[in-house]
Amino acid sequence: MVQTVCCRCVVLADTVALITGASGGIGRVLALRYAEHGARVALVARRSDELNATAAAITEAGGEALVLTADIRDETQCADAVAATVARWGRLDVLVNNAAIPGTDQPVAEATVDNWNDVLATNLVAPMVLSREALRQAMIPANSGNIQFLSSAAARVVQPHKAHYAAAKLALSALGQTLALEVGKTGIRVNTLVIGTVEGELLDRYVARRAAADGVNPSEVRSVLARMTKIGRLIRPDEVADVSLWLASDDASAITGQDINVTGGG
Repeated sequence: MVQTVCCRCVVLADTVALITGASGGIGRVLALRYAEHGARVALVARRSDELNATAAAITEAGGEALVLTADIRDETQCADAVAATVARWGRLDVLVNNAAIPGTDQPVAEATVDNWNDVLATNLVAPMVLSREALRQAMIPANSGNIQFLSSAAARVVQPHKAHYAAAKLALSALGQTLALEVGKTGIRVNTLVIGTVEGELLDRYVARRAAADGVNPSEVRSVLARMTKIGRLIRPDEVADVSLWLASDDASAITGQDINVTGGG
């Protein structure tokens, strides 16, 4: 008999989740879906107007949200975001490290340390610091918790001029596996979602740049990207959220230290 996992049946009542990059894209969808399933959600990003829009959508639907405008490249602001979440709700159960930046495309022969440092600070060091603070301030004292990192298929199927991004995203898998080993016996689970090409504003900008550079119609670029997957289409943000919700639930209680591919088979 084939059993299916119903992420729409996931109940996260009494759960507090902190989601970075919640001002738009996948992060906003994650925040909305967590709230829809009963979680109280702390929203972290640099763009306060967009964060407030996410929070408004949550509260209008009857949920609870806390807006925390922060630059996660700053260690103190990471610690303060976790502290504010715990002060508001007395706990932190789920940390979703979603925020990331693409950096500037550069061949390694022309790479700048500033570009690498900026990408590593946002995409790798910040998730480590946020995880450290979540562990220290909430999860280890509670002997319970769930940490997720969002990596990228671009770290496995590499492209020219994107070594800075691929290196940072690939390192998240090592961080997740190491952390899972360190905290597994305390009841804390850690996993990494490896995300494929996802519909949304970031993809739209990439497609426009790629089409302009190649002198083709943007629809051609999108078609090429879709054909690279086994399902013949791009990933929807809600499909990423579904996997994240499942990992945060008791249904995934034996899943830790894993890379979970959400790539459409790409």
